[in-house]
Amino acid sequence: MSLPIAVLLGVLQGLTEFLPVSSSGHLALAQMLIPGFSQPGVVFDAMLHVGTAGAILWFERRDLGRWLTSVAGRRLALLAVVGMAATAVIAFPLETIAESAFLRPVWVGVALLATGVVVSLTRWLGRGAADEAATSWRQAAVIGFAQGLAVFPGLSRSGMTIATALGVGLERRWAARFSFLLGVPAILGVAVLQVAGERHALAALGPSFWLACLVGASAAALSGYLALTIVLRTLTSRVFHRFAWYCLPLGALVIALTWGMP
Repeated sequence: MSLPIAVLLGVLQGLTEFLPVSSSGHLALAQMLIPGFSQPGVVFDAMLHVGTAGAILWFERRDLGRWLTSVAGRRLALLAVVGMAATAVIAFPLETIAESAFLRPVWVGVALLATGVVVSLTRWLGRGAADEAATSWRQAAVIGFAQGLAVFPGLSRSGMTIATALGVGLERRWAARFSFLLGVPAILGVAVLQVAGERHALAALGPSFWLACLVGASAAALSGYLALTIVLRTLTSRVFHRFAWYCLPLGALVIALTWGMP
């Protein structure tokens, strides 16, 4: 894999991880269009996700210290555990089906349509007032369930979790930030599982693959930080639903171009 390709995919991953347009769907489609693209499992994709996890940690750096040393932070950590447990309940049984969907672009198109519908609903959601201190275990679990569904390529993790957070009553800005934070353990967990599952194939790869991973992850971190600021601004200004205008026609186009493909 060339470094320019690694940078291109990293930027694509970083932007689409947090914008509600599905990073997995965009990566799957982009990699299908790159001649000769290959990777062991989805390890390269997992490394790109690690870059976006780093963007979240840097974005929240001002509050991380407070969370690590306060009762409120420990409660937030427990909420994240509840959310991740709910994610696992949904994601693990669907993992095999989701992996096969990466090879069927028509299903990516269908999932993009579903993302567009969900994101469009945020226009009428977001009247809740639950902030960091008022978020309940039930709310965290429901958001975690939504994150689990996003294991399918084309279903946006940020779109599903933010829309669900708004639907269960979280305040708009906190809905986005809780979605970001819930994504960190999910992203890192997938990366660890992918590397462990492909350890034999990875042992045969040279340093060029790992250099591509490093370059791609760095590009994903930089573009991901930009995407985080865009999401917060569009959500608080109540124009977040307009991302549906991108997902819906893209999903329809993908279906039209790939219908009948094996």
